[in-house]
Amino acid sequence: MGQEQTDTAQLVIVLDPTETKLPVDRLEALLADTPVACLILSTPAPDAIQNTNVQALVSMAQHQGIAVLISNDENMAKELSADGVHLSPNEEPITERYARSREMLGTDLIVGVEVGTSRHDAMALAEAGADYVAFGVPSESLSQERARERQRELVAWWAEVFQPPCVALDIMDHEQAGEFAELGADFVARALPNGLADTELKQWLSDAQNALTPSVHCD
Repeated sequence: MGQEQTDTAQLVIVLDPTETKLPVDRLEALLADTPVACLILSTPAPDAIQNTNVQALVSMAQHQGIAVLISNDENMAKELSADGVHLSPNEEPITERYARSREMLGTDLIVGVEVGTSRHDAMALAEAGADYVAFGVPSESLSQERARERQRELVAWWAEVFQPPCVALDIMDHEQAGEFAELGADFVARALPNGLADTELKQWLSDAQNALTPSVHCD
């Protein structure tokens, strides 16, 4: 992720390993049927690492050729031998945060950065060498509808002008995923739903992938 691009958007799965009820072997079987480019793992509390068997999850995904990024935790990424980190905004200026993360992880690991709806931050991070920029809908936005429209504008603009890959975040359904794929997003990130039976989750993954295929949209 962050190094190769294709004509079709690729699927990214966002997963909180402390919340999913799927054992690693069952998740492995489900992911084997769906071409997933990357897993973004929400950072579990330090004392939950052993309980959730995050290391086994990382190893399983990498064995299937799926890159694994740890959200906002460079130390955990190194400890788990993950492929890198996904950074999301906080109080620290995002360009400074990227620089610090890159210094910690070096150039061999992925450092991708979520910029919300900031055009300026996206350009600055691309120039600094971020492996991807991610556009989302910040939860603090006063108007979610306007933030979503801004996200559409940014993805389309980025796809037309810039080379580094972009990721569309905070996607609500399969139809919206297809929309952002058509706008030119290189990757579309979807949160793996909880509480589904294996057959339902298998269908969800299939629909999520099919939504990224041109002219194929699922409800």
